[in-house]
Amino acid sequence: MENIFYFIPNNYFYLILVILFSGFIRGFLGFASGLITIPILSFLYSPVFAIVFNIVIEIPTTIYLTYLGAKTCKFKEISHMFFSMIITIPIGTIFLISVDEQVVRIIMSILVIFFVVLIASGWRLKAAITKYILTITGVCSGLLQGITGMGGPPFVTILLSKGDENDVTRGNILVMSSGIVISAIFSMYYFNLFTKEILLTGITASPLYILASYIGSRFYNFSGNQYFRNASLLVLILIGIITLLNAFFNN
Repeated sequence: MENIFYFIPNNYFYLILVILFSGFIRGFLGFASGLITIPILSFLYSPVFAIVFNIVIEIPTTIYLTYLGAKTCKFKEISHMFFSMIITIPIGTIFLISVDEQVVRIIMSILVIFFVVLIASGWRLKAAITKYILTITGVCSGLLQGITGMGGPPFVTILLSKGDENDVTRGNILVMSSGIVISAIFSMYYFNLFTKEILLTGITASPLYILASYIGSRFYNFSGNQYFRNASLLVLILIGIITLLNAFFNN
């Protein structure tokens, strides 16, 4: 009888540890899971594996978190950013499958470090956040998502700059993150990136990711909301350090 666990990749234990942590952060903050899983799994496996795997495990969690985000999201205010993002994700995916893996890893490292510095510095966009700024941000997020799987920082930076209440900001982030998953699924399917190994690995790991996301979401509702912005910065700083080490050991 064929071994039913033939699809489990090497370093599976480390993979599980990564998704447990990233799942908790996803449920708590509404974003940043990809900024954790993708650089690390890209180091352990490959950028394509990391990006596609991250989308696979996100699917069930996205359904749940979209329901939560829809309660406080002001979709009309972010619609230009949302639609411009989902349209440009496939364009970024073309670059992902066309360039060298090491180049993608370096791009990931530079982007994460840049956004960590930007957000940790306390920078906020001072100009009025118009529909044009939202549209440009959506395009940037879409291209970065397609190329690196990390399309969150641009729109998170802008949404934090809007000065909304934490619940509204988190709701907007959750809905934007849902748009990433929906568009990425169609894009990856079109480019035949859903291999049997990635799908089966994602399916077996997904329940743990869902559980961790649920715990993170409950923690936010129970007492974590008062730490929302500070936790966002702390997580991104940690991600920047991990990504820097990742880039160093891959050179």
